[in-house]
Amino acid sequence: MSDRFVLGVPLGRWQTNCYLIGDRDRGTGVLIDPGEHGETQAPQLLAQAGVTCEAILLTHGHLDHLWAVPSLARELDVPVLLHPDDRWLWDDPAAAFGAPPELLATQFGLEWDPPTEHLESVAGGTRLSFSGIAFDVVHNPGHTPGHVTYLGRELAGVPVGFPLGDAESASDDVLFSGDLIFAGSIGRTDFPRGSTEDILRSLVETVLPLEDRTVILSGHGPDTTVGRERATNPFLAEAAARHG
Repeated sequence: MSDRFVLGVPLGRWQTNCYLIGDRDRGTGVLIDPGEHGETQAPQLLAQAGVTCEAILLTHGHLDHLWAVPSLARELDVPVLLHPDDRWLWDDPAAAFGAPPELLATQFGLEWDPPTEHLESVAGGTRLSFSGIAFDVVHNPGHTPGHVTYLGRELAGVPVGFPLGDAESASDDVLFSGDLIFAGSIGRTDFPRGSTEDILRSLVETVLPLEDRTVILSGHGPDTTVGRERATNPFLAEAAARHG
């Protein structure tokens, strides 16, 4: 038996999408990108679904995706998966703004104390399994050097509870794309260590091979599909023209 689900909620001032994917019959789930206010909202998602958390998956190390991770990792006592090329952001999220570490306290009121004992490396080309669900990890540098996406497998028909967009159920594969691609746009590359050429290559290698019906649940904004972005997203068209 299986009672799989996908839940999502936009969090904080940056409206970063946090997702919970799991199986109620197993009683477990996995969190992706719990940003600002995730320390309260993520436990509410877990309680709503009636599951416990197995791990926290990070698409990248920017503060808007990372904010609540220290408190959640300690409270839930779970591993945090991050690509090693973004370890510099785990150690000092202010570096993403080209700012000194004090910025976190002075501008955001955040005392950064990362639970490195919970940190584990994740690499492209690997397959993870949580709650009986397979996730294929793809390394997509460009927005950050260590950006990854998680391709959830065999999720066809799984209900999606997400206030943005219109997807009510999942496709067989679901791309949790972080800030690689959004509906009609892509992630910024003007932050430190960002690269426009790298993100265009990543789009070609990660998004274009997927079937049109593949649902994309991104780091900001509404859900979309690969087919919709293939037809309308100017950045994906530019990536195909330059690197396809």
